[in-house]
Amino acid sequence: MEWDQGAERVMSALTGMVPSTLRPLAEAAAREESEAVAADRGAASVAADDVVRGWIRTTPLEQRNGLVEVIDDLGFDPELFADDLQSDEGWSEEGTRG
Repeated sequence: MEWDQGAERVMSALTGMVPSTLRPLAEAAAREESEAVAADRGAASVAADDVVRGWIRTTPLEQRNGLVEVIDDLGFDPELFADDLQSDEGWSEEGTRG
């Protein structure tokens, strides 16, 4: 699936916050989830919003509150992602996609 420039910028910003030893794993998981989000909405390419949603879905529920400030800092309205932040979609107890 293709990625918009904005989506690549958001992914780069988000992965830049992850320790370098974990960055490749975090990016791979977020890319896969972001593409799933885009596919779910029937898109031909991944948009920046898809990346934010994908990142949220790969973040454990107990750590999602910390994403509100990150989302805001990236220039997005956190309220647009409130349902995603509270949903357990994409995350299971074992920490794998459910």
